[in-house]
Amino acid sequence: MVMKTCKLIFALTVVIMAFNMSLMAQQHPLYAQYMSNGMVINPAYPSLDTAASVTLVGRNQWVGMEGAPKTGTFSFYTPVKATNTSLGLMVFQDKITIYSQTGFHFNISQKVKLSDHLNLALGIQGGMQQFKEDNSQLAAGDDYVFADDKRYWKTDIGFGFMLYNEHFFVGFSAPSFQNFDLGTSENKVEFKRHLYLQTAYIFTLNKDVKLKPGLLMRQAPGAGVNFDISASCLLKDVIWLGLNWRTEKTTAAFAQVQINKNLLFGYSYDFDNNNYLKSYQSGTHELSVNYRFSWKKDKPVTQRMF
Repeated sequence: MVMKTCKLIFALTVVIMAFNMSLMAQQHPLYAQYMSNGMVINPAYPSLDTAASVTLVGRNQWVGMEGAPKTGTFSFYTPVKATNTSLGLMVFQDKITIYSQTGFHFNISQKVKLSDHLNLALGIQGGMQQFKEDNSQLAAGDDYVFADDKRYWKTDIGFGFMLYNEHFFVGFSAPSFQNFDLGTSENKVEFKRHLYLQTAYIFTLNKDVKLKPGLLMRQAPGAGVNFDISASCLLKDVIWLGLNWRTEKTTAAFAQVQINKNLLFGYSYDFDNNNYLKSYQSGTHELSVNYRFSWKKDKPVTQRMF
């Protein structure tokens, strides 16, 4: 009965996402390997893991195009001893042309047991972000009219929740909840709140193969709704192979290798299906390293499905 209910929730979430699909783009950076670095999307994510985790991700988008986006993230979270609480920290930088965004978030999430087969995770995060406009790159020769750099600081807050068990999850989040403008009226940059609805399910095909389909819906004011469909396979509990397809006309292929019970390496490559962009760049590369561990020597680290 519980399994049927979980599958029904998963199916209903898929239908809701598909109904709201749109082809409009949005500004917030998204990683191809977000399924294994869920704190970048949902601050409730650390409560799904019983181990402590450190993750580094670097993304180099549209290689060969000057001023193309470059993004990096460091994230850490850990369960708090003898509680259902997890604490986390995320540091990030995103740069495109003359603009860069650097910041950090502190994170706290709480696990609530709803039944023997269903849990609820609630998370909030808060931090600071610096937005920089590097106008010195626009200065020509000795002309310093445009060489005055601009810096703005802004507090940030977000929240999220996830309903989950060992086979599936459904989550909703707003990692940056505020809408705000920076700069002057003549040179204003608008930052919009992003909302995420996400789900995934684990199917055990046999003792050596597990299949994980997933869906992610992203919405921002003025940018419409975007849709991400993913499917990945876990082979012999060692290798993840997967594909992502996005409504922004991008397809990503990724592979992750479990070196040992603690260490995971990942790589992804994005194929841009936009004919205009194809002429100016040679794809997007993303590397990730994840290390999970237990503070207790007698408590082994178990395989993570999400």
